[in-house]
Amino acid sequence: MLERAGVPVRFRCRSGAEVLRAVKTMGSGAVICGHKLTDMSAQRLAHELNGQAKLLVLAKQNQLDMIDDPDVFKLQIPISSGELRGSVSILIQLDEISARSHIPQRTEEEKHVIEKAKELLMESRGFSEEQAHRYLQKRSMETGMKLADTARQILDI
Repeated sequence: MLERAGVPVRFRCRSGAEVLRAVKTMGSGAVICGHKLTDMSAQRLAHELNGQAKLLVLAKQNQLDMIDDPDVFKLQIPISSGELRGSVSILIQLDEISARSHIPQRTEEEKHVIEKAKELLMESRGFSEEQAHRYLQKRSMETGMKLADTARQILDI
């Protein structure tokens, strides 16, 4: 039904364990399932996902009533393909917003290493702070390394 509605499906899983592996592979995502998988309930799956992915459960109302997790999205069946497409679209947008807000931040140690490398570049090459930062960024992109690792490499030279 999802594919017919134009929604791309990355994985098809029958068990909660398969869903957990797929989400781990993707890093996040939107999971659509019934109230029960082969090895666990949707409620337990939500607990196991621990916010890594958005979960939409499609089931009869009496089955949906048994799910008390506020982070689980629920839709009563039967459902039209348009309703499903719209709900999944919103779920994907929410997951993307959530993923963007969880971008890892630099540690204090990484910030310190970057500052020290910039200071070294400013002293040894006469760069301004902005030029030193751009130099680190460019070198980081060229080598495919994290900025902090590039800074460590410069400090070791």
